[in-house]
Amino acid sequence: MENHLGTSAVLDRGYTADGAIVSEPTGGAWPLSVMAATPGLMVMRIEVAGKSSHSSMRGRMLCRPGPAEPVAASAIDRGFVIYQALRRLESDWAVTKFDPLFEPGHFTLAPGVVDGGARHSRSGAFIPDSMSMVYAVFHPPGEDQAVVRKEIEGHIAHVAATDPWLRAHPPVVEWPLRYPGSRVDATHPLCAAVADARELAAVDTPLAGRPPVAAFPSAADSTWLCAAGVPAVGLGPGELAMAHAYDERCAVDEIVCAARAYALAAMDWCGS
Repeated sequence: MENHLGTSAVLDRGYTADGAIVSEPTGGAWPLSVMAATPGLMVMRIEVAGKSSHSSMRGRMLCRPGPAEPVAASAIDRGFVIYQALRRLESDWAVTKFDPLFEPGHFTLAPGVVDGGARHSRSGAFIPDSMSMVYAVFHPPGEDQAVVRKEIEGHIAHVAATDPWLRAHPPVVEWPLRYPGSRVDATHPLCAAVADARELAAVDTPLAGRPPVAAFPSAADSTWLCAAGVPAVGLGPGELAMAHAYDERCAVDEIVCAARAYALAAMDWCGS
């Protein structure tokens, strides 16, 4: 396991259960929804090499004749060739990758970091000799991550083969973090028990009503719990659109309702 040391420690010590509730924020279209699935998530890092020179050599670099070794090669220019290619692949995924619990177009190649320069300089006096990009790759929970990696790496290799510099200096692709997707069948008794508890907890409040069963947009501890044979669904206050954002917050009434729902679900599930 590559993250969530607490969950890993619990499972590694042999603690188990007949069911688990993961308290990630499951609001959005409906507050405190029941989340029965999570997408697969991988972090991808791409390193692109260039050839540095004085920035005044850019004109000569762009206009060099024939196949001679260039005076310089901008890693940023070449990196954006890869960036644009991945954006096109992402557009394809919007129509080729689908899961009924997820919103259309959910599975994406999300660039989160772009960094480039020459000799670790932030000066404009150099043609950059390095560029790196870090992506969060989201895919349907049923897909084999090895197959997804092969698809993306093949796409990058195909694009690199069409570019003289990238063909001679292929980008390096690394995968420092991987979360397989998770799924509990929407008809599983745990989904019904948690939905019942959430509905009962919200009686006579602004959150009243039966929550839908949907999918959590990102990775969660349910990956590791389900892999260990513990069915896990999500239910928690707040919504992911507010996470990692300015003015991150959660409504107090949702926190209270969630606490009630956890207690009611535990009593129902455990027969108390």
